[in-house]
Amino acid sequence: MKNGKDKLIVAIDTDNFDKAKELIDQLEDSVDIFKVGLEQYVATKGKTLEYLKEKGKKVFLDLKFHDIPNTMKSAVRAAVRDNVWLMTIHVSDLEGMRQCALVAKEEAAKLNIEKPIIVGVTVLTSLSNEDLQDIGCNMTTEELVIKRAKLAQKAGIDGIVCSAKEVDRIVEVCGKDFVTVCPGIRPSSSSAGDQKRVVTPAEAIKNGAKYLVVGRPITQSENPKQSAIDIAREIENASLFLNSLEFCFRGW
Repeated sequence: MKNGKDKLIVAIDTDNFDKAKELIDQLEDSVDIFKVGLEQYVATKGKTLEYLKEKGKKVFLDLKFHDIPNTMKSAVRAAVRDNVWLMTIHVSDLEGMRQCALVAKEEAAKLNIEKPIIVGVTVLTSLSNEDLQDIGCNMTTEELVIKRAKLAQKAGIDGIVCSAKEVDRIVEVCGKDFVTVCPGIRPSSSSAGDQKRVVTPAEAIKNGAKYLVVGRPITQSENPKQSAIDIAREIENASLFLNSLEFCFRGW
């Protein structure tokens, strides 16, 4: 069974390398996986990614690639060469995603390294049903997430990014082996901020989430290290609860 640290991803969403470095150092013993997003990557010219690799940390490169297939393939190939652990692409056309999955596998084999996990971005957690209506989409967020999850799985993508509010349906439709990365995670004591579909760590795990992305509740905490430890413990306790339920059901 994975422990809480194995499922917790901390988002370093700052445009300042020194602040990012300070945060990584603070969390070095309590966090194994860090997310480098678009703002951080562009502002620091990739320095944070390199620093994390020096520290032996797993890197979730969250650049949400979205372009024509040839450009996407080149971007994915470059990310594999950077030896990232996980990366995001937007769920788009079937063939484009297939090519991304294939080039990642080929490049990793060529370099004799582990293939990064590739997950598709379905619906951003800042979007509500009303927002989708505003842009001409006559589906609910859950309906659109499920439709795009099926498409990503068909294309050979490892999983998706989705709200933990929809993850139970994703597991039902795509199976337990389909990777689910869930942002919008907030402990009950934290503000929702600009996320409209938020869930607590325990709720997310009980819904079936594989990995949880947590940013401000840790990075803007008075004690980031303790906040990370507390959230990892909540994740682990929820995982233990699920395992005990599964054991009981098997015993029937």
